[in-house]
Amino acid sequence: MFIVSCGVNLEKHTTIFQLSIPNRLIIQRNQIMSRSRLPTRLAITAGTYDGVLAGWDTVAYKRDDEKDDEKDDEDKNENTDLLAMLNKTAPQDENAYLKMNFAMAVHDGSVRTISMSSAHRHDHGNNHKNSKEEKTNSDHVSKKSKSKSNTFIIPGTLLSAGFDDNIAIFSLTKHTQNGDLKTPSNMGTPTCSGFAPPSDPAPSHALMGLSTGKIIIYTRKDMTVQHILSGHDDKGVTCLAVHPSGKMALSGGRDGKICLWDLMRGRLAFVSKIKNPKKGRKATVNDIVWSKDGARFAYCTHEGNITAREMESGQDLLDITMPLIGRANQVCFV
Repeated sequence: MFIVSCGVNLEKHTTIFQLSIPNRLIIQRNQIMSRSRLPTRLAITAGTYDGVLAGWDTVAYKRDDEKDDEKDDEDKNENTDLLAMLNKTAPQDENAYLKMNFAMAVHDGSVRTISMSSAHRHDHGNNHKNSKEEKTNSDHVSKKSKSKSNTFIIPGTLLSAGFDDNIAIFSLTKHTQNGDLKTPSNMGTPTCSGFAPPSDPAPSHALMGLSTGKIIIYTRKDMTVQHILSGHDDKGVTCLAVHPSGKMALSGGRDGKICLWDLMRGRLAFVSKIKNPKKGRKATVNDIVWSKDGARFAYCTHEGNITAREMESGQDLLDITMPLIGRANQVCFV
């Protein structure tokens, strides 16, 4: 099974979907779709139960001819062999909208969470090392995505965490690993993650939810622990969402709680308890998201509740319950 963590519309700088795809990723080549409705730049990352990370992009990545040490060459050969093996099993169509850019074995065990941030890239015209390649890449970026200073948005940093309690950080602009670290001992397994601010090309912090109910705030520069937040019980944090401003965040858990965090001070600001239609059991919050403007948020529960709420007034804009045989796994604003 592939778990697609995020699909980021790099033209509008927004996350457009989150979903799980059972068994295998299926591409219907014969399906006719109008490309005018598709974003000009889209990047998708996925993690598997075998600890493999894979990435697709509308722009094919070409590695620069740089000299690396023997260890880096060995790692690149392993990842290149894995990508070649996948391409041999299911050859890529050069004209396909999405192209697989990387596939690498990262974790010992399943990938539990992945998060992606964006970066700004400057178009310097003829000053590029490979003007032909840069021209090809820039053709995929619409004029709207470029600012007056000739900048456009591209995938920036990728963070992944697995069942092995290991956190890995990658640069998606250079396709290199920037480092890795273990979660603090006795803190449990990573379950969810996010960057703060979520839409900033250089996020200052990274958040990691754990199976023990703790949330760790890391400084993004050197990945040192800045705060350890306690608000959920030991059943674990299931989801978290950072506000577009990066100043606060929401988290949900198996304890039936939604916690509002003040990220500026590193402390709990508010707790809301979710009612469970099944008496005697606590609700499990499966997913929680902010609207693009940060004025509303929505969450869904394992028991089938879907709620959208206005942040300022606390008024429910939507509050429904799915049939008893159904459950809500994820929710998003469109």
